[in-house]
Order: sequence, then structure tokens, then C-alpha cells
Amino acid sequence: MARTPADTTEMPTKILEIPGMDRQGNPTSVNALLPDWTQISFSQMPPISQSGSLSAGEYKQAVGYDLSRSWTAGQTPDQYIMLGDISQALQPELLSFGFVTQQAGLNLDSVALSAFTLVAKQSLNQLVQAIPILGQFKVAEIAPVAGLLATKAAGIDVANRTLDLVLSSNPQLGQLKLGEIDLSQYSMSSIPNLSSAQLGAFSDWQTTLIKDVPGLNALPLSSFPNPIAEFGNLVMRIDAIYGPAERRRTKTISGSDVQGFSVNCQENNCAYIELDDLENSGRNARGSLEGKQWISGKYQEVEGGSGCLKVVNGGKEPTGRLPFGSAFKVVVMEPDERTDTVDTALFFRFCSPCGCSPYFIGPVPFFTYRVNSPIFVGALESSSGGSSSVSTGAVRGGVSSPITKGVTTAANINVPCPPGSTAPAPVSVGNVRGVNVPALAEGIAGIESSGSYENVGVNACANGGNNCVVPLGKYQFINYDEYAASSISSKPGGTQFLAKLRGGYQPTQAELFQFFPPADREAVFAQSLASKLNATSQEKDPTTRSFFSGDRLIERVAQKHFGGDYSKVDGSSTDTFGRLTLSSYGQDVLRRYREGGRTIAESNAAACVPTSSAAQSSNSASVAPGDGQSTGQYIKPANGPVTSRFGMRTRPVSGVRKIYSGIAIAGSMGSPVKAVGGGVVKTVVSNCKEGLQNCGGGYGNWIEIEHGNGRTTRYAHLREGSVKLKVGDRVSQGQVIGGLGSTGTTADPRLHFETRINGTAVNPSQEGI
Repeated sequence: MARTPADTTEMPTKILEIPGMDRQGNPTSVNALLPDWTQISFSQMPPISQSGSLSAGEYKQAVGYDLSRSWTAGQTPDQYIMLGDISQALQPELLSFGFVTQQAGLNLDSVALSAFTLVAKQSLNQLVQAIPILGQFKVAEIAPVAGLLATKAAGIDVANRTLDLVLSSNPQLGQLKLGEIDLSQYSMSSIPNLSSAQLGAFSDWQTTLIKDVPGLNALPLSSFPNPIAEFGNLVMRIDAIYGPAERRRTKTISGSDVQGFSVNCQENNCAYIELDDLENSGRNARGSLEGKQWISGKYQEVEGGSGCLKVVNGGKEPTGRLPFGSAFKVVVMEPDERTDTVDTALFFRFCSPCGCSPYFIGPVPFFTYRVNSPIFVGALESSSGGSSSVSTGAVRGGVSSPITKGVTTAANINVPCPPGSTAPAPVSVGNVRGVNVPALAEGIAGIESSGSYENVGVNACANGGNNCVVPLGKYQFINYDEYAASSISSKPGGTQFLAKLRGGYQPTQAELFQFFPPADREAVFAQSLASKLNATSQEKDPTTRSFFSGDRLIERVAQKHFGGDYSKVDGSSTDTFGRLTLSSYGQDVLRRYREGGRTIAESNAAACVPTSSAAQSSNSASVAPGDGQSTGQYIKPANGPVTSRFGMRTRPVSGVRKIYSGIAIAGSMGSPVKAVGGGVVKTVVSNCKEGLQNCGGGYGNWIEIEHGNGRTTRYAHLREGSVKLKVGDRVSQGQVIGGLGSTGTTADPRLHFETRINGTAVNPSQEGI
């Protein structure tokens, strides 16, 4: 489905602090963002992304009223959800009309009675029953009733009699409905004591849309009699993201309130996010939460619904969870391993006194997350196992795959491009122009803030304090940085926050987390450094009169971060404290880069594939093709979809960087794995059996091939018994070297493939794979 303008709608959030402990046993905490239900109403929720309808005439006899309706993409929930739908979850029928209007700040004297459509449906008998002591008022004191009787009961003297007396002496008048006259000429206050009436006291309240009760669509969801709130307190970390090529997943925490929330995905299309605890004890800590899987509801559906409405939508709903109660379901939609992001959405249901439909009305865009972001899971139920989901038949990029963009929060680190620029091509966060980007980032962070995400620098202001620069966080981004400003302004209230910073405001740590959280800073900084590396490598170094490369490229990019893109090369300008010059800053970053144990490849060595001519000039001409010669251009090592891609990941509490050092290719057990290029076998592990996860260091059976010029490739998780090569054997490009398997730390047949230069893993896409 195409993106609609409504996809940019955002909701307010709040910070949830999760206490923990570091490796030394010191107390620490991790912050996660949750929807702030005290500021969110049904009309403020993101609009639905797909149109739909329900023809429910066949259920009218069982339900007692007609549930039929339609909804259109772009509508907010208050426009298609009825009070009866949320009765079980939120109990809106217990609300008094006065409480709703008071919370919404409505003046009953200035709101037309016609806006409350439920009143128009009431007969006089029903009105007397719904509104306390209304029958004791004289008809003349109830202007709409007096107008109705003047029109429909001409000749009957009713003005000076109470409504109770009029109806008891003239029973036929009790069937008259207020909707028979024009109610727009009367105000809400024209009916005495209307504000004291409970919504559930009115006849036909269940079929009233939320929007048709004045003020109800603006009532915070936390203010309902049974308020929306977090169920449980479990927050987990997204450890990895996998697309629909996955199969057979059994450590699940998703499902339905009918099948339970550990419904397996036994067949194909098992897209999911893999979860972990927050690892407060460090990277070696393993617990019961390790490797839990939340299956995508876009690709898998489960049984849902109850009672007389169980068969609606074929009795199916997307697999997901109910972390905020039963008003709506949270569903993982599109896990995209290419960008390490995942969209989530909400799905609603219809309810009646005799049962509820499955959760099928959606998707309503919710949060967008990236790998390593904390995600609220709620109460984790004990696993019952056994049941399985069913594939929806959805395809990536098809009509059934709406592109959702929900709340822009700390979880959402899809960094917006600066205004006026085009979306950049994806960048490898491992190496750009031969520079290890994470190592460079750490070198800069070590100077700027000693690696602390909470650090806020000293303001530097001009124009009488109206134009201030504030260094923010671990990398001391200034608020004027185009990437940082774009990221911050994409948050709810972000534009106003930037304006405060420009006025000299010193933000709190909580505000820094809310508007520019660590995950955003990491993504923004990777993009910023990649952009600077690429641009600077095309500039001439005035010292060497050659293009910036190697050490000088690192120094100059650091200088640009310190003093701006147009700062003088090796200049003497200093910071506010006079502690560092442009030149010394670049040198210090280079020193820290080297001390970090990173090796610097010459410019483009890690980013580019050596050409055939270059490879040939560096190899002996006497080596014939098929005898270990590398052509310099790789082929794909196995048939099948790439389900995971190369990328750096940071553990949010320990700060330990974890890189997925290659790509994963899914396929059938035993399908051929081929050498991507000619070379010599350097390493062989062939004694691992299926199911032994720690064998081969987690790689299972694996082979490493050396291709010359420091270039090697690794092939892991090979099938038990399929590896026949030994160290020293020469292989040809395309030669079958083993079978695709599931040895080591993988449950399904897949190939883990790596490309390395001088021992450092680089993005296989840089080698054309």
C-alpha cells in the first residue's frame, strides 16, 4: 500500500527508566520510550493505513444491533470505533457526559445539542430514564422537549407541568424522539442535568462512534474508567532483525489471547525480531530471555476472536502481543534486515455483549525501531508451545505491505536527510574509504565526552544570546549540525526544542534522551562520518598535494567534526576552552584511532574491489584458472535470499560494540556452497554436528579461503559431513566446497558468509555480493 500523508502523524511519549547493574556491580539504568497515554486520545492516534469494511447484518440478531461500518485510510480510530467495541477494554459507558466535556474544556452553553448524536436517538421515555431527575423538571424548563411537544403535541397543555406528569397522562408522547426536531438551535446546557448522565444510560450507546460524543475523542486514554496502561514491566532489546525468508521459529513470544503468546512459526515467511534482555551484566551474560522471537503479523496470522463474533475475518488476526491491554494489539509489521529497522502497528477489533471479533482493523502505524533499541514487551507469559501460526501470503513491497511510519521516538533512528538533500545511498558502517568508522567514532567520542551519552557541553552564543550553539551527547553534536537538527526536529516537539537550544537553553539529560537519544546519535554520527569521509577523499591535501587518504583522511575528517566542513586544514583555531586546535584535535583523534587497535587500509582498499587487471598484475601469470587463481571479482556463494546483512550494533547498557560481520543466505539443507573466488584453503572445521551451537566457535563447520592481497572469505554453518577440503587445498571460483547446513548457532539451514581484508571483516556488498 502506498504511503499516505497520515503516515507522518506522531504521538507524545514518556521515558521509562529500567534499573540495572554494570559489570562492576554498580547500579545503572536504561531508558526506553513509551507512549504517554496521559497525552494521547483516540483522535490523536495515527490514522489507519488501509481502507476496509464490515458487513455484519448476519450478526444483528445475536448482537442486538448492527455492527456494520466502513473505514477509510487516513481516518483516526475515533472515526470508526464505536463505544461498544471498547466497552470490555476501557468501559466508556461508565463515564458521565459532564466529566468528558469538562476534561475536554467544552463550554456546554456554546456547543449545539445536535453535536451529541446519541441524544437525538432517545425517545422521551428513554431520556427520562437516562438523565437523573429530568422528569421532575417542568417541560418549559427543558427547551428541546418543549420544542418537540409544541410541534408534535399541539393542543396539549404541557408547559407548566413536569415531564413525568406529561408522559404519565399522555403515554403516546413517550415514544417521540428528540431527533424529530432540529437540535442545532439548542445548546448542550438546554437539557438540565445532562452532564450527570452516564453514557451507558442512553439507549443505543454501543453503536455510537467515539467522535460523536462531544469531547470523548479528545479524552486521554489514561482517563477512561479502565485506563490504557502498561501490562507488566518487561523491556527487551532488539538483538537482530530477520526478513520473510526465515522458517521454523519456535522460541516465540507472539500469538493471540486465543492461542497464547508463544505461537510457533513452523513453515515459511517467518519474519521476526530476535530479542534479548538488556544484558546489564555485560556481553557474557545469558539468561532465559536470550533469543526470544516476536514474529511479524504481516506475514503470519493466528486464531483470534470470541463468542458470536469469532468467525469474523475468518477467525484470523495478525500474530502479536497485548502489552497495553485488550483495546488494541501491537504487531510487528516489516522487519527489514537491509536497514536493521522494523515497523510496528496497532490493530483494533469490534466487540459486542456476545463476543469480540479478531484484531483485524489496521494497521495503525505505531513505533519504528532499529537493532539494539529497547522495546516494551509487557508481561511475559509462560510458554505453552504446540500451536502454530499460518502464513498470510503477504509479500515484501506488495499491496499488503503498507509502509508504516509511526511514532518518532528514541526507537526511531531512521535519520531524516537534511532539508534540500536527497536520500544517501546505504553506507557500510564497518569501513568507508578504508577507514574503520566505529573506531573513528570512538576516537572522537573519547575526546569530546569520554564516551558519555549524557554529556551536554557549554553554550556558545552570539547576537545577544539569540543564536546559541550547544554541544550534545557522546559526540558533542552541535544543534546546528544538519544531520542532528533533522533527527531532533523529527521528534514530537523537536522543532520547539531546537528553538529553545538556539536561545541558550541548557537541556536536561532526560530531554537529551527524549529528543536526541543514543541510538539516534549513533546512526546520525555514522551517516555524518560516512558523508565526510566520502567528500574529503575527493579533496586535495595542501600538504601532500594529493587526495586525502589514510592517516591524513582521518585527521581531516576529525578536524571537520571539530571546526566545520569549511574549517582551515591543520588550522590553529581553538575550542571555547582553548585546549585544542584544529590541528591537534585531528592528531589526537588519529592517535586514539590507532590505540584502539584498528588497522588503516590504504584509501579504497576496504571499500573497493580490486580490478581484474590489478589482481592479475600482483599474481603470477603461471597460475592457471582453476588452480586457485582469484579473478578479483566475487560471485554469490549460494543460491537463496539474503536474510541478514553486515552492520555494527551497540549494546545499549554495556556499550559493547557487536558487529554482524557478514551476510546470511537462507536455503535448503545440503544445497551447494561455492567458493566466491579462486584461492587456497586457510582454515577448515569439519567435525561439528547439527544442534551443537557452540561448536566451531558458533560458526559450526566452516571454511576460510585466502584469495591474495590480504583478502579472505569465510563460509559457516556448513552441513555435517559436507566438508571434504583440507588446509592447503586450492579451489577454483564456483567450485562446490560444502553443503548449506545448520551447524553452530543457527536453527535453520543458512550460510553465514564473510569477506575480510587483512583480517578485518568488511561489507560483502563492497565485493559485489
